[in-house]
Amino acid sequence: MKWFTGVKTMEELRKKYRELLKKYHPDNVGGSDAITKEINTEYDAVFAKISRDSPEDEQGYTHEENEQFKAILKAIIGFNMTIEVIGCWIWCFDCYQYREQLKELGFSWCSKKKAWVWHAAPYHRHHKKEIPLSHIKAKYGCQTVRNQHKQYSLNA
Repeated sequence: MKWFTGVKTMEELRKKYRELLKKYHPDNVGGSDAITKEINTEYDAVFAKISRDSPEDEQGYTHEENEQFKAILKAIIGFNMTIEVIGCWIWCFDCYQYREQLKELGFSWCSKKKAWVWHAAPYHRHHKKEIPLSHIKAKYGCQTVRNQHKQYSLNA
């Protein structure tokens, strides 16, 4: 193993995958299709091993959900917006210009949090009151995959 040495849990695997994808994606400087394919191949092998070694209820992810997560993250990583992974949810901020693409990918709009959100399984609310995003981040952890790059125009 070259990319995922020392990874023992599904959370560690996903975290490492996000870091590697952020660094070596073909849309980024220093990234290439060959490296991304190599990372994906190794990721699949490590995912299969972890899936065999840990019971379904401990890891919380099915193979299908994992594939959907990877596909969604790969589809949006090149967009100029802020992407955060909170638990197993993907949140997109500052992305008005991509709303049609996000709808097609299965994202839904959260008006109170002013963000688009994606999750593999259908969402069922377990509480009546609104929970602030800061509390959700504190409970499940948050990792920013890509920050929106500010673009400035030069007036000539």
